[in-house]
Amino acid sequence: MDEKGLKKAIAALRSNDDRLVTVQNAEWYSLFREEIRNSIAIEGVFANRQELIDVLEHNSKTNKEKAAAILGYFEAASTIYEYAYNQWREGEFCLRMADVKQIHTILMRYERELGTYIGEIGDFRKTTAEVTQSKFKPIDHFYVREAVDLMVRWTNRHLKLSKYSPVTLAALTHTWFETIHPFRDGNGRAGRILLNYILIGSGHLNIAIKGFSKLDRDLYYNALEQGDDCFEEINRRLEKGKKLSLEQAEGIITDVPLTGLKKIVLERLAESVKRMKNGTTRSMNKDAVVPLRDLAQLYDYSQDYLRNLINRGELKAQKKGKLWYVKVQDMAEHISSVDQKAWQVKK
Repeated sequence: MDEKGLKKAIAALRSNDDRLVTVQNAEWYSLFREEIRNSIAIEGVFANRQELIDVLEHNSKTNKEKAAAILGYFEAASTIYEYAYNQWREGEFCLRMADVKQIHTILMRYERELGTYIGEIGDFRKTTAEVTQSKFKPIDHFYVREAVDLMVRWTNRHLKLSKYSPVTLAALTHTWFETIHPFRDGNGRAGRILLNYILIGSGHLNIAIKGFSKLDRDLYYNALEQGDDCFEEINRRLEKGKKLSLEQAEGIITDVPLTGLKKIVLERLAESVKRMKNGTTRSMNKDAVVPLRDLAQLYDYSQDYLRNLINRGELKAQKKGKLWYVKVQDMAEHISSVDQKAWQVKK
């Protein structure tokens, strides 16, 4: 399915449920959990589904660094995504420098408290940045603010024009952001949140870029490097003291080879749409009673996790023979309570 087809499919989903992008939407929350797991995995932090659920919904103790990464991503992304969705609904979507900084502020809050992030959160780096196993050189720290300002103004210009589709614009801005590497740490996660911020603010859904296998990570990194030459040229010109206008930036950002990254974004966007279309709360009767094993598969939970909910009295169920059966409505009510639990969680 091409981007126009995906946009129509998302519009159809939205016609059934206007509150599409929210933790209170069970299908979207399942998609969002996968985004968190994969995005932090790209940075070398691996969490299985159960660990993620334990941290977000039960304040369970786990590796502190892992918990900080999970909670930071959850709070930063869920906040900025609902903000983007509300802007889109009002026809007011735009990107501000303050938005870029706010993503990083929330994202790194727990790591700052833990002591694994040193420096001011939400503040541009004040030292030289080096990206391991990468061919590009981030801009000198003296010019970070100027580079981000140019990126923000250029993105806003094209949010109003029709030269680039939302997928292309999101991919371009993401690549530019990573080439600047504006923060001391957390740039990869912040950049992927920024990519999804633009997708949601343009009427699309967020995506989960795969990050668990080395093959998937290499595909993603190679796709970024494929399109970073023009942004490196912008960086080098700014470092020479040249003030670039939007028109001059336009002249540099031409024929950017984004085939790899656009392919990834479109494939993952199609997967997001598929997950939402197959969502249980839309396709199943709320009064239906289903076996626990089927419920686990539909809602992307493990059977052990659901059994624990039943044993703790948090999920109503009936046992028939050797199998547990759960009413879809009861599962939906449990999911709807996740939002408050997640927001109240403390490290």
